[in-house]
Amino acid sequence: MPPIPLHHRPIPLYPPQFQSRVPVFRVVGAPICRQGSVKKADRFEVRSVCRYNFKAEIAVIQSLIRAGYRFASFDTEFPGTVVKSEIPKHLISQAVPVDVYKMMKTNVDQTHIIQLGLSLSDPFGNLPVCDGAYCCWEFNFSDFDVDCAQHLRNSVSIDVLKRQGIDFPENKCTGICSADFAEEIERSGLVELLPCLTWATFQSAYDFGYLIKMFTGNKELPEDINEFMGNVKTYFGPNVYDIKYMMKFCDGLFGGLNRVAETLGVDRVAGSSHQAGSDSLLTLQTFVKMLKMEKNKGKELWEECGGVLFGLGSLDFWHHC
Repeated sequence: MPPIPLHHRPIPLYPPQFQSRVPVFRVVGAPICRQGSVKKADRFEVRSVCRYNFKAEIAVIQSLIRAGYRFASFDTEFPGTVVKSEIPKHLISQAVPVDVYKMMKTNVDQTHIIQLGLSLSDPFGNLPVCDGAYCCWEFNFSDFDVDCAQHLRNSVSIDVLKRQGIDFPENKCTGICSADFAEEIERSGLVELLPCLTWATFQSAYDFGYLIKMFTGNKELPEDINEFMGNVKTYFGPNVYDIKYMMKFCDGLFGGLNRVAETLGVDRVAGSSHQAGSDSLLTLQTFVKMLKMEKNKGKELWEECGGVLFGLGSLDFWHHC
């Protein structure tokens, strides 16, 4: 599937505390949810999505975006890295983006996505309510076969995912084929809404790698980082935030997602770590908490960190090279 041209120009989505009036969601002609008009719930649910219900859940997600839930976060689970990086983790922020991209591409090209988590909120941080519960989504894919020796994996990563409750045989039987998922995203029209969202991620090079791979027909990722970053901007728009990059502007924040969330006082309210739905929700709630930091820190993060992926650099820089 070739990259799909945008039919609508993405509109910058600013948190309400940074401007007097929240912009109207012009792409679908509907105003966003206003604070106080949202549904309330007393529980949280990670909605499990498989081949039998993924079209219906995509329709639900599309309707929520049209209703104004246009802040989003996503997370992927995959079989780990099968080619070890020569760049130590603590030096990735100082590494040359081209080298970081090559290592990510090498691993994504050789492995299969296992899960995709997706969470939505309105600009006030309110989560959508479905079937009486605040919700996020966890899409389970069938592409990876744990019993197939040709499907490369990092055994340590697979053991971690098993301990966290991922059922590989069940995913193989009832999971979604990633090609079918990408086709439905296009057929439903959801692909045209994605660039109009504000995306919150955490160290998301691999996450974007797997989604761009899916959206472009499961082909190998481009050799050129410029082409890859152009694809990211085409599919997801310019309003992409990576918490790992945002942390460099914040005193006292370091480590992985769990540590950052704990430092900021953000609780994991559903699921567990290394489950894509739960991690996407924790990412979104951590992002919202960072934007609400005192002394204009949230505004600084919003203005300085948009469109920059940790380790890969600025979408605009590469897109115009």
